[in-house]
Amino acid sequence: MHISEYDFDVMKVIKEGFRRIEGIKQPFLIAFAIYLAVAIVVQMLLGLVFPSDPENPNIVNQQIVAILSYPVLIPLLTGIMMMAVKQGRGNKDALDVKSIFEYYPLAGKLSFASLLIYLLTMFLPMMIMLFPGVLLAGAGENAVPVLMIIAMFVLLFVVMYLSIAYIFTLPLIADKGLGVWEAMELSRKTVAKRWGKVALVVTILSLAAVVGVLTFGIGLIWAIPLFFVTLYGLLYVMIFDDVEEM
Repeated sequence: MHISEYDFDVMKVIKEGFRRIEGIKQPFLIAFAIYLAVAIVVQMLLGLVFPSDPENPNIVNQQIVAILSYPVLIPLLTGIMMMAVKQGRGNKDALDVKSIFEYYPLAGKLSFASLLIYLLTMFLPMMIMLFPGVLLAGAGENAVPVLMIIAMFVLLFVVMYLSIAYIFTLPLIADKGLGVWEAMELSRKTVAKRWGKVALVVTILSLAAVVGVLTFGIGLIWAIPLFFVTLYGLLYVMIFDDVEEM
């Protein structure tokens, strides 16, 4: 697919996101509550098979539970993203909460994409951390701190870059009918054009969510709809539908 040229003002996007959630917060909150409820049930059931003691957590089992939950949870998460996309396009049925269940036929593709993103943003960086260990075997004591610092910076860069770059992968699969790798690459190459600005938007929205939690959850009434509407109802539509820049 064509990689669009685009640009936007970060603060204008955030302000427009706040404007757009007025009067439509409830459907997004209900949809996200459904997602959380399903996530809790699925994690509990899988936890019976792959237990992990809170006092002595089993990291491997925790990762297995997370990955096995993808076919159930990722289509729901994609459904919330698509609610925002449709609302951003002015679709009259966009805020029908039942629509979040429509993406289970794509569970295989969505789950595989999520698994690949996990491997590239978490597993690969962990492998990178092993390289300094190999190098240190023949390095002097003075080289140890330098190599560790380099490894940490490489790890941080890889995680940050890919996590932001792949942020539009799931809606591209659901909305445009793209294959897994095609959607990942289109998202990465498109976001790369304005990676800094997209990353700043994600950071602001994430901080808003943190503030929401710190206010005993009250702030989440705004933060949750703001996250989906701004990223997917506003930015995704602007970038991939070639609408007017902000």
